[in-house]
Amino acid sequence: MKTGSSPLARLEALSRKKRPVIAGLMSGTSMDGLDIAFCHVDGQAGGKRCMEMLAAHTAPMPDRFRPRIEQAMEGDLVEAARLDIELGRWFAEATLDLARKHGVAVDLVGSHGQTVCHEHGRTTLQIGEPGFLANRLDCVVAHDFRRGDVVAGGCGAPLVPIFDRLVMGLDDAAVLSVNIGGIANLTIVPPLHRSNEEPLAFDCGPGNMVIDRIVERRTNGTALFDEGGAEAARGRVNEKLLAELMAHPFVTAEAPKSAGREQFGREFTDALIERASPQSESDWQDLLATVTAWTAECIIEAARGKRIERAFIAGGGAHNTTLMARLRHGLAGVEFTHPDETGIDPDFKEALAFALLAQLLIEGEPANVPRATGAAGPTLLGRLTFPDGSPSLDGG
Repeated sequence: MKTGSSPLARLEALSRKKRPVIAGLMSGTSMDGLDIAFCHVDGQAGGKRCMEMLAAHTAPMPDRFRPRIEQAMEGDLVEAARLDIELGRWFAEATLDLARKHGVAVDLVGSHGQTVCHEHGRTTLQIGEPGFLANRLDCVVAHDFRRGDVVAGGCGAPLVPIFDRLVMGLDDAAVLSVNIGGIANLTIVPPLHRSNEEPLAFDCGPGNMVIDRIVERRTNGTALFDEGGAEAARGRVNEKLLAELMAHPFVTAEAPKSAGREQFGREFTDALIERASPQSESDWQDLLATVTAWTAECIIEAARGKRIERAFIAGGGAHNTTLMARLRHGLAGVEFTHPDETGIDPDFKEALAFALLAQLLIEGEPANVPRATGAAGPTLLGRLTFPDGSPSLDGG
């Protein structure tokens, strides 16, 4: 769009475009990279949506950022402010590089940002200045999606349930949609013919976060994850320790609930390692087997007693065959859906979800699920930033 266009002119042009190209950006609690997905969102407002992914890429997180993000999470306000600018610049360059590579002109961006603070029901903060994206791509950027739900009395999480309902839902079957990133979260979507029933969704426990930290400690940082769950597969589950982990206050708490590094981050995992005191290679493998089983059992327990006919697993944990085997055993009778059947790449589900949230904001459609977040009611999610120094408009 021509430089200098007013915010209203940009919104009018965007609303007239038949199939805008939307970029969804997600940098999660694993802090391993920025997921970028370019897509079209088809379907009518208020109805089921279809996503066509045009291109996707995970830009690895530069080594210089990860320890600084952890420092910001520990309360360093100056570091958080500096990172807000530096991450925003990196988000923009990574997205622009992918757009140039594929010859894509982006019309709208939905950027989640990097979470540096999330206190259940109190506050949430994601950083990554969106003005860099707006100016470098010359497009509207939707961002800061979580705080609108907090203002409405909710937790600000989870936000993916609207995607699960509008994109993953089926007319005649209840769907369990799970994302195993740093944290494991699930959505149970009732059959769509029961349109008055909201999805049930919440964080159910650690995803890859505890596993990854144990691998990092064991290898002195030369490895950051258990590829395919191979090391866990060589170990034996410590059933006593597993039972104690399943009694963790977050795991046993009632929904709605959301988790992050505050519950299952470095401090928690380092204390767990010290308690387990692994000495030999087999000790470390047993610990990995136990926490991998814990991730699976948190999901299985959360789904227990619920009507579920189909399951879709996304996120990095979907590649952990040891974890997936335990999930399949624990959810016997549930049909696991292959990504080819949905058209949704499980590695980019959350990036696609924030592309959808951006589109919903432009349409003026509420995007939170009050049953999942605890909000008093539906609300718009996100704010808009325009290029060339145009003012930000609050969408919620």
